[in-house]
Amino acid sequence: MTETNSEPVAIVTGAAQGIGRETALLLSHRGYRVVVNDINVEGAEGTVAEIRADGGTALLALADVADEPSVQRMIADATETFGRIDALVNNAVAYEHEIHISDIDIETTPDKTWERTFGVNFYGAVYAIRHAIPVMRRGGGGSVVNVGSTSGFSGDTVHVAYAASMAAKYSLTRSVVTSHGKQGIRCNAVATGLVLSPTARKNLSRDKLEAYDANLLVEDFAEPRDLAAIIAFLVSSDSRYITGQTIIADGGFQAHQPWHAQNHIVHPETVR
Repeated sequence: MTETNSEPVAIVTGAAQGIGRETALLLSHRGYRVVVNDINVEGAEGTVAEIRADGGTALLALADVADEPSVQRMIADATETFGRIDALVNNAVAYEHEIHISDIDIETTPDKTWERTFGVNFYGAVYAIRHAIPVMRRGGGGSVVNVGSTSGFSGDTVHVAYAASMAAKYSLTRSVVTSHGKQGIRCNAVATGLVLSPTARKNLSRDKLEAYDANLLVEDFAEPRDLAAIIAFLVSSDSRYITGQTIIADGGFQAHQPWHAQNHIVHPETVR
């Protein structure tokens, strides 16, 4: 049964942990009714329970975003339950271990890794936007945020499929607002650098963290809640004049020359 309620509604995909979880919690705290999506049952249920324990309203949506019929059902359930969709945060990402270790370079990355990576990271956003826009339009408009990575801007020796899927997500962002902006639809993206999520803390070695830290232009690594704050701003009316943009939130990685960490060698005269 559809609720008659003026409180806004947000769908957050990949909300079982990390950025998605923190975004769902923050949006709930700011008055949104939140649809919590993930394939991680335990994690998603935990996010829903925390929202409800804090007095918020949450709907559990266990769906693989790479499967369009599942996404369509999620949108339909959200609409049937709440009557509207005001914000959509496409945060889900393919993070299965076998995907991560097999996504190397153009020669060696297998087709199934490309398919799963694009299925979740790119097509997951396509399907969700496709089915959410008609609901948003009926309600007078809405805001979409596509969460990605700075890998979509820079090449690396690994994760070719992941990087390509992120670049495609940013192009999608611009196309959505070009075709639907005058219908009240805003769409932006957030390109993140290294975020110290629970998974990152568990998997990254001290040496790797030190290598990242040498290239940061801020004092510390980002936490998931730092990105949640940016996403919450982008879905809100406070950012109503920002659309079609990819906001880089990486602690300055994209801002400097690639030899920044070796500046004492390249430009020793600047060392203080």
